[in-house]
Amino acid sequence: MTTETSANCPKCNAAISPGAEECAQCGILFGKWQQREENVAMGNTARYKIANATSSEFNWTILLIVCAVIIGIFYYLEHSQ
Repeated sequence: MTTETSANCPKCNAAISPGAEECAQCGILFGKWQQREENVAMGNTARYKIANATSSEFNWTILLIVCAVIIGIFYYLEHSQ
């Protein structure tokens, strides 16, 4: 009798079968996840800039995008008449 150990997905915690390359529930690729975990553990986080952005940097980026969209809408409305 063999016993298989099952693991859980690191993202959604769904049960995964041994040897699976991807979570059937959320679609995370385990190889890429493992590579990211190793890079983060070694301090190599430059590749993950958006994940490492502070909430203040992220908020300013969203604010600038929203302002650009609003200005674009007003410009379009002004010149379409």
